[in-house]
Amino acid sequence: MTTATAWGNLPDLIEANGGFLVWNVSELLALANAGAAGVRVVEGIERQLKEHNVGHLPQSIPRNRTRRDLLYTKDRPGLGLILHLARELAAVDGDTTPDRIDAHISALGLALGVYSRSAK
Repeated sequence: MTTATAWGNLPDLIEANGGFLVWNVSELLALANAGAAGVRVVEGIERQLKEHNVGHLPQSIPRNRTRRDLLYTKDRPGLGLILHLARELAAVDGDTTPDRIDAHISALGLALGVYSRSAK
């Protein structure tokens, strides 16, 4: 399997696992055919994840190969959407308007509403 095929299959693998995966950075390095998590390698991994609509937490891939990373699909309803909205909200900086923050919180509240209704 080529590296491009492996990256292309990652969203399906995540979906088959319930919408998220928890991987060690070493698994991402293997997918990237890299031995160490240098700055350029991590940038390449983050670029590949973005190109395949895969989100990750923490917001920056750790450079330690034994650290964990939560991967999720951003473009499908359910858990991936909720994680993506939460990540976007956490990334808010001082330049973000209160209206934009409110919009993120509203969207997150709507997405979480499914879970509160199903719990009753």
